[in-house]
Amino acid sequence: MDHYKFNIGLQVCFLFFLLLTVFSCKKEKSPFGNSVLKTDSVSVYIASSKDASKRYNQKLLHLKKAHKLLGFKKNNELKNKYLDTIVYRAYKLKDSAFFKQVNSERLQLSKKIKDSFGIAEYHCANGNYYLSKEQLDSAFYAFNLAKKFFEASNNDYKAARVLYSMAVIKNNIRDFTGCEKLIFDAIKVFEKENKNTSLYVSYNLLGVIFYKLKEFDKSLMYHNKALVYLEKSDKKQFYKITSFNNMGNVYRAMGNYNEAITNYNKALNDSLLLKNDPVRYARILNNLYYTKLLNKDTIGVETNLLKALKIRESVNRISGIVLSKIHLAEYYSYKTDTLKAIKFATEAEKLAVEIYDNEDRLKALKLLSKLDTTKSTNYLETYIQLNDSLQAAERSIRNKFNRIAFETDTYIKTNKRLTKQNILITVFSAIAIILLIMLYFIRQQRLKNKELIFDKNQEKVNQEIYDLLLKQQSNLEEVRAQERHRISKELHDGILGKLFGARVGMGFLNLKGDEEDENDYKFYLNELHEIEKEIRGISHALQNNILKSSKDFTSIIEDYIANQSKAHGFNYSIHFDDTITWSDIPDKLKITLYRVVQEALLNVVKHSSANNIFLTFREASKVLSLSINDDGKGFNTTKTKQGIGLKNMEARIQKLNGTFYVKSKLGKGTTIQVTVSI
Repeated sequence: MDHYKFNIGLQVCFLFFLLLTVFSCKKEKSPFGNSVLKTDSVSVYIASSKDASKRYNQKLLHLKKAHKLLGFKKNNELKNKYLDTIVYRAYKLKDSAFFKQVNSERLQLSKKIKDSFGIAEYHCANGNYYLSKEQLDSAFYAFNLAKKFFEASNNDYKAARVLYSMAVIKNNIRDFTGCEKLIFDAIKVFEKENKNTSLYVSYNLLGVIFYKLKEFDKSLMYHNKALVYLEKSDKKQFYKITSFNNMGNVYRAMGNYNEAITNYNKALNDSLLLKNDPVRYARILNNLYYTKLLNKDTIGVETNLLKALKIRESVNRISGIVLSKIHLAEYYSYKTDTLKAIKFATEAEKLAVEIYDNEDRLKALKLLSKLDTTKSTNYLETYIQLNDSLQAAERSIRNKFNRIAFETDTYIKTNKRLTKQNILITVFSAIAIILLIMLYFIRQQRLKNKELIFDKNQEKVNQEIYDLLLKQQSNLEEVRAQERHRISKELHDGILGKLFGARVGMGFLNLKGDEEDENDYKFYLNELHEIEKEIRGISHALQNNILKSSKDFTSIIEDYIANQSKAHGFNYSIHFDDTITWSDIPDKLKITLYRVVQEALLNVVKHSSANNIFLTFREASKVLSLSINDDGKGFNTTKTKQGIGLKNMEARIQKLNGTFYVKSKLGKGTTIQVTVSI
């Protein structure tokens, strides 16, 4: 399915902890309880794969050993529980290939033992995997299937956890209405099960949703409600930092900068935050001093914004770097240092393009349109185009996710309906299908027999045509050879003999003239000798041509195309690879190539209106190729229905286990490419 990037904006700081702790369907613990002995080899290897003191390769090796030993287990239910844990460990170790392999095994075993919960866990694991890869549509589809199977296994809490994961995805595609509905459905179950941590993250997400909708009072109400449930949770400190930061974002958006600063300072009160979580520390530090800038308090702003940027650069947090540079650009703009402001804003815009962070790119473009007056119009136009395209994309994505939900529901309902159908109807349907298959095969066999007879006759006709062409070419070459031989003989025996006699006779003349007459005589005598040598050379050349002439495939092709060129007025060029030994090429292949050339030229004459045609025959590694190119009108291969001529050519080549390829565009001509193994 399509790949979408997370919209990590300035305010969505809750997402980091959310993806690490809540969206996963599994927890880092053995699912077996006391039923598995510590001495069990599979269990030992799994435990070793969790050992933080071991290197990554050792962990992965031990996990794969556990999986290999699992093949000897006979108890399918216990085996499925082990697979459940191995799948999760493979996911945590980020070995995608191993994860997919083991998860697929888990699915097959769950189906075999009719374990709806195991099937649900398979889909849930896939959802987590796709979510980690930021493939939101695939993740949503998998989670939706997992929810249905958790409901079928009467595990409402797991189904609610999946609903929460789906809500996170809806939030990221800005479908806030859909997100809100999913969250409230999940909250009903969490309240019934007294799951305080799950209730906290759910209300926290609602606070973020209403912050994005600019309903700030509702946002604060849900954030405060989240803190009530957090007091009953065992993860107070970790989540409190996130809540204070989120509430600071809301107060800042409301323009209540003092309250926002108070909340950011509360979040930074944890002295170990920088050491334990430098990414969150940099985010909150950046938020705090950016808010001070908005409050027109510039004390320490430059230093701490640069500090936050440095931390983000040290961990290569690109989305954070973009935001830091935007805030620094705003700071230098406030300080009227326009050059520095433009520098940071430009760098932010370029980085945002690299990571497809369109939300922050819009901020950078808007800022640049104000700072760089020489390019203000260009920046504004880019901003407007990008904003319009993002809105259209958001609508399209929301529609797509609605279709995914509908298709998943339809898929589940169809499966249920099929499983409840009457056995008698199934039997009669099977009988009817068998009868239809038998009739189909009988008909296909008859058609095949007819086709074989037709092919046999066609092959016979092809051979006869080829023999006639060879015979015609042979007769033509024979006539040419006779004519060349006659001319050679005439030159050699007639004219050459007479010249030789005249020269010899002149040589014996006893001329007694002056010196000038004698010189003229010698000059003409030499001229006769030169003419004699020239005629002898022509005679020998004609004899050699006779010896070299052959009745080959190339002559047949050349003659056919030359005749077509005269009849229809196109230019042509033919190239035969010198390495091709046509006498070694099977006649069946040569006939097929001749037929392809015939069909191709017929198409050119009828449809293409080409002025130039180029044919190339090549051989390499026992593969003979034919390329036919023309500069005609061309056609759209995706829309135009393939004509009978092209189908015939393709069928002929396929019978020889060759490949046939047509490439064409309107106004760009057509290329036919044929390759056949010799």
